[in-house]
Amino acid sequence: MLTALDRTDPEVKEKYRETASMIVENMAKSLKVWPPVIRTNLSIDTTRSERG
Repeated sequence: MLTALDRTDPEVKEKYRETASMIVENMAKSLKVWPPVIRTNLSIDTTRSERG
């Protein structure tokens, strides 16, 4: 993708380079913890029994 931006504005190219670098760094950080922690935005009620 950065090669395709070779003929574009250097400021835009630098912004995309920084974003790509940040994504790669975050991926590397997340791979340091294995197996990955399961994250969810669901609220789960663990106080109720399903067997009524």
